[in-house]
Amino acid sequence: MTGKEQSTRRVRHGRRAAVIAAAVAAAMVAVTGPAGGAVAARRPAPAPARAAAGLSGTGQVAGLQAGGSGAPAGWAPVPYERARLSVPGTWLVESPQELWCYPAQSGMIFAGIRPGFPKGYGCALTASLAWIVPAGQIPKGIRHDKPTAVIHGIPVYRLPAPKGTVLYLVPELGVRVAARGPLAGQVLATLTRSPLSVVLRRGPAAPVPASWAWRQFGGVRFAVPRSWSPQSEDQWATCGTGLETGTLLLVDATKPPLALPCPFRIPSAAAYQAQPGLTVVTGKYAAQSVGQKYASCQPRSSVRICLSTITGQGGFLSSVLIFAVSRPHHATTFFVLGLSGSGVSARAVFGSITAARH
Repeated sequence: MTGKEQSTRRVRHGRRAAVIAAAVAAAMVAVTGPAGGAVAARRPAPAPARAAAGLSGTGQVAGLQAGGSGAPAGWAPVPYERARLSVPGTWLVESPQELWCYPAQSGMIFAGIRPGFPKGYGCALTASLAWIVPAGQIPKGIRHDKPTAVIHGIPVYRLPAPKGTVLYLVPELGVRVAARGPLAGQVLATLTRSPLSVVLRRGPAAPVPASWAWRQFGGVRFAVPRSWSPQSEDQWATCGTGLETGTLLLVDATKPPLALPCPFRIPSAAAYQAQPGLTVVTGKYAAQSVGQKYASCQPRSSVRICLSTITGQGGFLSSVLIFAVSRPHHATTFFVLGLSGSGVSARAVFGSITAARH
């Protein structure tokens, strides 16, 4: 969500879809399940298609900014699991949690599902389109083949696709990415690792910068940028993801969560763009407030960290990492961490979490 949207703290996550559906009759919303499918056989890209995809004769992506995503101004990143594409900020983000359409839309990106709408839904695909979906079965030995291109250090392999569509298998990130329309080449040239993949990457924890501040809350110790403004609440009452830009929000939930109307924003790539910040929730009503299910647990320094089951699924909550931190014989504390930028800062926050010192 944008910083402006996140600054108005009202309404818990679980009620967001219902609030929006009631507020905007013109917008159509549905919940779908993720669509799977086998990976098509790979083949080399013919020269015209390579040019359309923004590839040089050497297979490298042309015209990228060094060290960046190569996205033009006004574009916004859209992550799914370990991968991320950037698209114009006005494009709609479609996901397993939400499908949207409205008149005069300029483009769509589907994160986690194939492009399309249920029969009788009343929506049509736009001419400009992109998607990120699970890779499915990856052909054995493909990593020994010469890739069609290398985008930001990531090998990609061209797959068969309908005319006008460029489709890549990305074994390193476990996804397929595709795009069609006049911006297809520019969109695919932004492929990079998602902040989530950086945060959850195996290996030593990222060092905590000396300028950061150490905090203790809910029996947990962690570090955050000193510039993040600390705020305290006794009740979960937030709009959007529950995260405020550049803020450390500490909620001791002594009261049940409060649900109030939130401003409606069209789910565009710009509106879903991640922001830096951290919300920590403890107290009697903490679990009821955050309202997620957890799995993928790992022990660390006298604590156990479990990730929300919605981690990396794309769409509305892809801009945050939600996880639970527990200690033996103590109540669980819940974290909502912004996955902004490259994910390096978020990795340092995540890696700093330990049991509080007494």
